[in-house]
Amino acid sequence: MSDSSASNNARIAKNTILLYFRMILLMAVSLYTSRVVLSTLGIEDYGIYNVVGGFIGMLAFLNGAMCSSTQRFITVELGRGNEESLKRVFSTCVITHGMIAALVFVIAETVGLWFVMEKMVIPEERITA
Repeated sequence: MSDSSASNNARIAKNTILLYFRMILLMAVSLYTSRVVLSTLGIEDYGIYNVVGGFIGMLAFLNGAMCSSTQRFITVELGRGNEESLKRVFSTCVITHGMIAALVFVIAETVGLWFVMEKMVIPEERITA
């Protein structure tokens, strides 16, 4: 039992070191690419790029959460083997996804357009960017 415990500890230590190395590498690449993107785009376009990237990140998080929860509920119903309940869960998930998509669309077209036109400071020649 102690041999397996020592083996597990060595594997955990190795994985931890590799994860730290990966984190440092990704941070270095991220810092370098931020510098290159800033020098390529300029200050105004880099700000627009960050706002759009933040919005896409928020929507990606929402999409991931919705997909994970849908997958969980469908998997539970598959495990139970009740086909009628599975159909009901699937229909509910499709309707929920559609409602959230419609809500995001309405918010983006009203509040988002207001925010871009009224609150963001974008030069007139760069508004199309």
